[in-house]
Amino acid sequence: MSGKMLGLLNLHHSPNLGEMTTDRTLASTSFLGRYAFMDFALSNFTNSGIDQVGILVKEKPRSLLKHLGSRNTWNVNTKTGFENIMYNESAIFNRRYNTDFANIRTNDWVMRKSTADYIVFAPAHFICAIDYRKVLQEHIANKAAITLIYAPIDRAKEHFIGSDIVTLNNDGLVINLRSNKGTTNVANISLEMYIINRAKLLELMDKSNEISSFFGLHDIIAFSCNAGERVHGYRYDGFVRCFDSMEHYIEYSLELLNYKYRQQLFLPEWPIYTVTHDTPPTFYDQGAEVRNSFIANGAQIYGKVQNSIISRDVVIEPGAKVVDSIVLTQSVIGSNVCLCNAIVDKYCHVKFAKEVAGEENHPAYVHQGDQI
Repeated sequence: MSGKMLGLLNLHHSPNLGEMTTDRTLASTSFLGRYAFMDFALSNFTNSGIDQVGILVKEKPRSLLKHLGSRNTWNVNTKTGFENIMYNESAIFNRRYNTDFANIRTNDWVMRKSTADYIVFAPAHFICAIDYRKVLQEHIANKAAITLIYAPIDRAKEHFIGSDIVTLNNDGLVINLRSNKGTTNVANISLEMYIINRAKLLELMDKSNEISSFFGLHDIIAFSCNAGERVHGYRYDGFVRCFDSMEHYIEYSLELLNYKYRQQLFLPEWPIYTVTHDTPPTFYDQGAEVRNSFIANGAQIYGKVQNSIISRDVVIEPGAKVVDSIVLTQSVIGSNVCLCNAIVDKYCHVKFAKEVAGEENHPAYVHQGDQI
């Protein structure tokens, strides 16, 4: 196997998480108390030996830039590698023109700067641990110009709704992409991850411009498959979840409290990198009760926490009870408050509302900075 890869974290096709992503991107949204979603895609790049990275930002760059900081966390070799923010300012007020291809054209210096033979595209909303070196090996062995990564799913009636179902022929080539409308449980789902030869990507970008100025990568890949273009399918059999709603955000997050699932995502040889915060260890008061929960450093626990995720610098005051919930950074759950099936965003203080409770499939949400 030979050839260098350029990784492009593509945020142009991200779903939203309801009110949680009103003022932030999904990529920079807090996950499991200490990560952001983008950490997993960027760590997959790093662990696969990809040290040339571009981040295709569609909108709301503020929180993303805040999380990225110096951008040295994921770059394994700053002598030969780089990590660049790619943002198309001219298109932010005209969404139809705000595509990933338009972004790449605007920031064409990134492609010129890169020495890569192959371009890897990955989104932030599919969480998995994937080694792109293995994908590239198969890509080269099959003499493919485009490889689409998919996963076999057995719960497609309720999950991955709106994602693409991949139809393959007997040679393992993708012949059709269609939206998953929940009509079948068993399906091959596109993970919106691709490896594309550099020359082929430039060809696709030119072709897409001829068809429509509004076409992006997803559009031209679907068009190419349906038009008979040779697109190789790579089967990924590992753990994967698609975070496409607030309901799935809390469901899949709490699912990882189960070691059975957690060990499939957090592999011993596959570290997930994130920004370091110099905060003290978690403090547990003598009266604290914690069961089956993730508690981040800097948190102070005086009350009860069960089956929940508590982020950095959160305070759970005496008498408070947090169950089946997620509390984000620097929030305070006041004395004798009961939190159940809820998401409390950053910098909140829940003190007067003695109960905040949602339903299992419809979590209650407390907006960032609210005092209730």
